[in-house]
Amino acid sequence: MKDALYLPARAKLNLFLRIVGRRADGYHLLETLFHAIELHDDLTVASARSGIELRVTADEGLAVPTGPDNLVVKALANLAEAAGHAGGFAARLHKRIPSGAGLGGGSSDAAAALRLGNELLQHPLDGPQLERLAVGLGADVPFFLRSGSQWGSGIGDVLSPAEVEPQHFVLLIPPFGCPTADVYKNYSALWKCSSRQDKVPVAVPDTRDTKVAVRLGNDLERAAELVQPALAGLRRQVVESGYPDVRMTGSGSALFVVCADEVAARRCEQTLAALPAAGVRIVRTRSAGALDSPSR
Repeated sequence: MKDALYLPARAKLNLFLRIVGRRADGYHLLETLFHAIELHDDLTVASARSGIELRVTADEGLAVPTGPDNLVVKALANLAEAAGHAGGFAARLHKRIPSGAGLGGGSSDAAAALRLGNELLQHPLDGPQLERLAVGLGADVPFFLRSGSQWGSGIGDVLSPAEVEPQHFVLLIPPFGCPTADVYKNYSALWKCSSRQDKVPVAVPDTRDTKVAVRLGNDLERAAELVQPALAGLRRQVVESGYPDVRMTGSGSALFVVCADEVAARRCEQTLAALPAAGVRIVRTRSAGALDSPSR
C-alpha cells in the first residue's frame, strides 16, 4: 500500500476492576485501572479512492470478523464521515489478541484505526473529537487513544492518568471467550441474591495506590466463572501451581499473573505451560512503554 501507515494495536489488562453502580439504561458503572501491555495486533492503513477495504490475517486458531462488524471498518467509516472525507481507506490487520478474552483487542484495533486514519487525513479531528468517536465504538476504545496506565470510571470512558511501575506478566488465554453481556447479566443476578462481601472476597482500599491495586481483584471474576465454569478450574490449577494471586482481566476469559522480573516471568511461564489445561495459550509479556507513533 503506497502511503500506508502502521501502528501496533496493544492489548490491555485491568489490573483492578470494581463495580460501583449501575445507570438507568442498564450499563454498569465501574472503577478500573487500565494498563497497556506489549502483546499487540498489527494494523496498517492507507488512503483509497472510495469505501473501506479490510484484509485480515490471524495467528492460528483466532477467528476474526472481516466485514462491517469489524471495529476497524466501523472506526474508519465513522472517521471519514466526521471528517467529511470523500475518499476511502484500505487496511490490513494481523490478529494476535483473541476476542472475548478481556484483553481489548477489538477496541485497540479501533483506536489504532482512528489514529492512523486521522494521520493520513492530516489531523482534521482534534483529541476530544477523536475521543467522542472512540466512545461511540466501545467503552474501552478511549483508553487506547492514550495507552500507558489510566484510571477509568463511568463505563470505563472517563480517564485520568495513573502511574504504575513496569511489570512482567504471564497470561493464560483459554480456548473460549466470555461474552461480556452474559458476564454482566450474571453479575447483576449475584448482586440481587447476595451481599457485596459474599461476592468480592478481596479488600478494596479507598486509596488509589497503583502499587497496591496491581494485587487486587476483579468484581466480575465469579460471574465469569458462572458463564464459563472451566475458568474456575483453570484458576484453581494456577493457584495450586504456586501462584495464588492469579487475576482475571476485564470480563474474562484471560487470566494473568504479575511477576517481579523477567526471570520470575520465565519460571512462571514454564510452570504454567506444564498444566494439564487443553488449548490454553500461555503468553509472557510486559508493560508497554509510551503511546506508539504511526510509522511508515
